[in-house]
Amino acid sequence: MKRPYQILVVAALVLIGGAAFLTFNPFSNNDAVDEAASSDKKILYWVAPMDANYRRDEPGKSPMGMDLIPVYEGQDNAGGADASSVQIDPSVVNNIGVRTAKVETASLRPPIHTVGRIMFDEERIAHIHLRASGWIERLAVRAEGEAVKKGDLLFEVYSPDLVNAQAEFLQAVKSGRAQIVSASRDRLRALGISQTQIKEIETTKKTNQYVKVFAPITGVVTALNVADGQFVKPDTEIMALADLSIVWLMSDVFEANAGQLKKGAAVKAESKFEPGNIITGVVDYIYPDLDPVTRTVPVRTVLNNPDENLKPGMFMTVEIEGPLRPEATVIPREALIRTGREERVILALDNGRFQPAAVTSGMESGGKVEILSGLNAGETVVASGQFLIDSESSFAGASLRLEPSQTAAPMKMNEQASNDEGMSHDHAASDAEDQETDHSAHTMSMDEPMMAQAEGVLEEIMPEHRKVRLNHGPIPALGMSAMTMNFTVMKSVDLSAFEPGARVQFSIGEHEGNPYVIHQMETAP
Repeated sequence: MKRPYQILVVAALVLIGGAAFLTFNPFSNNDAVDEAASSDKKILYWVAPMDANYRRDEPGKSPMGMDLIPVYEGQDNAGGADASSVQIDPSVVNNIGVRTAKVETASLRPPIHTVGRIMFDEERIAHIHLRASGWIERLAVRAEGEAVKKGDLLFEVYSPDLVNAQAEFLQAVKSGRAQIVSASRDRLRALGISQTQIKEIETTKKTNQYVKVFAPITGVVTALNVADGQFVKPDTEIMALADLSIVWLMSDVFEANAGQLKKGAAVKAESKFEPGNIITGVVDYIYPDLDPVTRTVPVRTVLNNPDENLKPGMFMTVEIEGPLRPEATVIPREALIRTGREERVILALDNGRFQPAAVTSGMESGGKVEILSGLNAGETVVASGQFLIDSESSFAGASLRLEPSQTAAPMKMNEQASNDEGMSHDHAASDAEDQETDHSAHTMSMDEPMMAQAEGVLEEIMPEHRKVRLNHGPIPALGMSAMTMNFTVMKSVDLSAFEPGARVQFSIGEHEGNPYVIHQMETAP
């Protein structure tokens, strides 16, 4: 009786140990269990391993020759939600400092940025000439740049004509005839003798051998063309004075912006002499001629200069107010992502979801930028942290929205793929084919597929699959670098005419949803 009992005990121990081994065996295939569990779920679509936008309803090969992988229900961005967006945990959104802004409708006033230079006010320049020939006897001003005040002595001159005019005036005064006295006094004034000197002559009854010339304005000497003892004529410019209390700012505006200029437009100027000090004014005059060398239109602004800090010849950075543009959709400037090939923004959706959207920008002004197409007023865009979300959406395979959600007309976009900032290739034609299974995909409006030309070396020919393996160089038109990959070949290409190792020239473009199909191929010379 003991032996059967022992057999039963041993059998029970074996069963218990086997169950424990199967339960806790570290080498058991958990992936097989997960795969079995996944097999119970519905396969939504098949996707290329290297391009989440390349989707098919059945297994097959990607354009790069790799096997498509299945995407099960529950794996497509949080369980069947909009596959064109990506969801980020709220704590992560808070940590990366995401800031959003509403898309608004506003009228921008883009300014004209240019440079200008300070010049003398030509209406406040005094040119000193004598009205009779004579000799400069004593100069009170010795150099250019000296400051003078109105009424200061400039120089004394001896002129026989001026002495004779004084003598005639004294004779008229002695005659007592008022009409002759008035005429003689007017002649002295016409010759440039001041009213003070005329009264002195009339009072002292003596002529002055040396006539004094005084400064007619307050300013600085900008030109000095004589010296003591020099003989001068009426056509000789003895000196020039300029008033610096008011100066001109002459700005050069390129002819492309000349149509935006308006008289009275606000002007802001800043000099390197005093950074941060903004000087304001308005457009006083727009010159009618265009400089044939610089292709610019001169614009004049009158500036007050009471402290004379603005020096003639000084350069300024100038901002001229432009005309008010029509109302348009605008977003903050920092919300726009420019990759060099396209422009896009990151839309903030509900429940922590984000989606990239292709846009076309217009003018910029005051930290705002016009959006000509791609957005609607009232939508929300990410204004800070959008580059991190843009990278996350690329890895998650979020599709690029190619048109506003409320606009029926599709927006034409550049069909070239962009990998510059982590974005996957945008195979619009492929998405259009699979629109029934992926309702978030959008089509692009294209009249015909783009064809790119390239060269490469045939490494393998697979006529039964209508494919070839090519080691090709860069294809800039498609944004592809040099690599080796499989290409589908059109039936019109005779593969029997080629051998492995041959160098070929080929044309590649889209066909039936596949963006990388060889349409033509010939042996390279």
